[in-house]
Amino acid sequence: MTWDPHRHSDLRRLLIQQFILHEVQHQSLQAEPAPADTPLTPVAHGLIDIYKCLHQGEFGVGHTIDRPDGFKQRLYQEIMHGMTPDPVREPAVESVSTDGRMLRINLRAMRGLFVNDVAGAVDELARVCIQSAQVTRGDHARFFETLDLFRMLNQAGEIAVAGNVFAFPAELVDTFFFEVRKLMHRIRQVPVLSHSENYKRLNRPSYRVVERSVLEESQLGGLLETRH
Repeated sequence: MTWDPHRHSDLRRLLIQQFILHEVQHQSLQAEPAPADTPLTPVAHGLIDIYKCLHQGEFGVGHTIDRPDGFKQRLYQEIMHGMTPDPVREPAVESVSTDGRMLRINLRAMRGLFVNDVAGAVDELARVCIQSAQVTRGDHARFFETLDLFRMLNQAGEIAVAGNVFAFPAELVDTFFFEVRKLMHRIRQVPVLSHSENYKRLNRPSYRVVERSVLEESQLGGLLETRH
């Protein structure tokens, strides 16, 4: 992999953002940061959650939209009947790609911002998701380069929040990515994986992934003002 300091810095920033949003609140952080040689093990993230974030950043979620009508109905049911508004705990929009092109729209926060027209917001979000799936294209080689760069950042202890380094055991990372590559060769495509049970239990993820340029041109473009 060709060394790109900007890509290194951008991925590091993206991972730190994910840990700020979805990890640190589940940790018992000490007033004094732990020594760099004793990193904290993530409790709300498994490697599968890092993989999923980076996969979404590269490929989007077009694979989830089999039938537009069914997709819209599931989205409506989730927002209208499967949650309560929560505009404070999480941003309405967060980035899952180093260039900011791919974004997660957090549904609880979005519903809280559109309490006067939730149905209209759902209609527009469904349209944005479907159009995003049509324009998003990923690159397999670039994706696996990103995974290798994450491996380097993790091993070097560069994923740190307020002086606290978060890292997965190196041997666990190596085994996970070996299994991913083996699965890819078996199914002949880059695997799509679900969030870990810990991530689901602690973070209650409820979002859709969209392409930034599509969101900008939509009636939901104002959500970008809340982007992290």
